[in-house]
Amino acid sequence: MRWERYLAGMKEYGLLRFVILILTLGLIIEGFFLIQLSRQQRIVLVPPGIGEDQQIWVSDRSAGAGYLEEMTRYLLPLVASFHPRSLDTQLGLFLRYVAPEQYGAVKAQLLSQAERAVKNDLSQVFYIQQVEVKESTARATGILKRFVGKTQTSEEVSTYEVTYEIRHGRPVVVGIELVPPAGMGASNRHRP
Repeated sequence: MRWERYLAGMKEYGLLRFVILILTLGLIIEGFFLIQLSRQQRIVLVPPGIGEDQQIWVSDRSAGAGYLEEMTRYLLPLVASFHPRSLDTQLGLFLRYVAPEQYGAVKAQLLSQAERAVKNDLSQVFYIQQVEVKESTARATGILKRFVGKTQTSEEVSTYEVTYEIRHGRPVVVGIELVPPAGMGASNRHRP
């Protein structure tokens, strides 16, 4: 009788071990699928000012053209339009979006330009007229006006090119440059 109870207990114990093993494997597989799903998730954003026909989306490693266009319209004026008194705040906001591996170099270059702007009372404004997005690069064309003090020194149609990477659903600037007009010399490049 004891032996039969022992065998029945062993069968029950074996069955419990088997059930626990199956449940554990199920949880591991479910976790794997949840991780895969979270990487493929796409978030659709509809902020004010965006028409219903324009879809703005971002996923783990990519973003829609509308999203990159809006990011360009936000970020570019932070470095392309400035006044000596607003430079520190604007550059701080812009640097939040620079790729970490390029942060130090870009910060040093922007601070050098900011120091020169403050020292010489330089300011400029860039009025974006058009933004074109191809893959992860946005080209913004508009009017660039430069000033020394209150005196305007130049006004020209200019194009900035901003290159992005999407890392974990967050846009990171990996390059920005003022594209020279056709036939002109080297570009004013900030390669973060």
